[in-house]
Amino acid sequence: MTAIGHAGLGAADDLRHRSVAGERTRDSLFWQLTMPEHQLGLQVYLYLSGSGKAGYNVCVWGPEPRPLVSHQHSGKIPDHADLDEFSFGGLTLTQPQLRKSCTLTYHHDDVHIEYEFTGIHDAFSYHANPDGLPAWFAVNRIEQTGRVRGGVEVAGRSIAWDDQMGHRDHSWGVRDWGVPQHWKWLVAYTDSGRVINGWIWIAQGEWGFAGYVVRDGVTLPVHHIEHHAEYDEQMRQRALRATFVDVEGSRSELQLDVFGVIELPTHDRLQTVIREGACSAVIDGESGAGQFETHWQGGYLDYLTNRRS
Repeated sequence: MTAIGHAGLGAADDLRHRSVAGERTRDSLFWQLTMPEHQLGLQVYLYLSGSGKAGYNVCVWGPEPRPLVSHQHSGKIPDHADLDEFSFGGLTLTQPQLRKSCTLTYHHDDVHIEYEFTGIHDAFSYHANPDGLPAWFAVNRIEQTGRVRGGVEVAGRSIAWDDQMGHRDHSWGVRDWGVPQHWKWLVAYTDSGRVINGWIWIAQGEWGFAGYVVRDGVTLPVHHIEHHAEYDEQMRQRALRATFVDVEGSRSELQLDVFGVIELPTHDRLQTVIREGACSAVIDGESGAGQFETHWQGGYLDYLTNRRS
């Protein structure tokens, strides 16, 4: 077997994608690390537009109703700014090996993050999946799981990462938030290097699946995902049971149990709601950690919540 997943990727695709002939463009980058032993999830999300607008959110959360950290910042960046060496509002990013490694730092008030990432597999494009990547979502999207060194200081706690598993992604293009009706995105990993990444979406009345499985050092695209999720009365995700069928027909079993949920701020006209769940995970019987994201359109979510209560 050989690793698959390079579809449509270019040498500079971990850098900024600039506007061509007046076309709009947007890069979004994401890093995460879940710590079930500390009952904490951590994520950093950064976006840059072709016109120079930029912003980020930095979140650390657990089981409590209020997150430990929910920082947002927005502003402008110069035309020459790029993602090999980037600094913005207390956040810095360097990428010594594009599509292989990066170092992210964040220092603001009493929050300090040092996140040194090295991929355990080649960056994976969702175009490598049989269902491809719908144009309403992005031009392309890189997903990659890896080892993380560094640590976080927050709320009087200091946690070191000597060889922790974590995940990152990078997508570019302009997203049409009006098309998707719902999606589930997730990642799960174990200390031994087992990884499952998945995206389940429904849009324009059709289902689609993306993601990959890393098993014994080999990366295989997902063909389809059999899944069932559980929610609380507010439709916050609580658990997921799923079977991932890869392109070679092998099946991987995943169990996610959510210990904390955070809702991200959005400002679009559809009142899009993105919720991130920090999880303990089990992949084919092996314990690990993960993250389970849900996307909803606001009006539909309000209807479901009111109906359940």
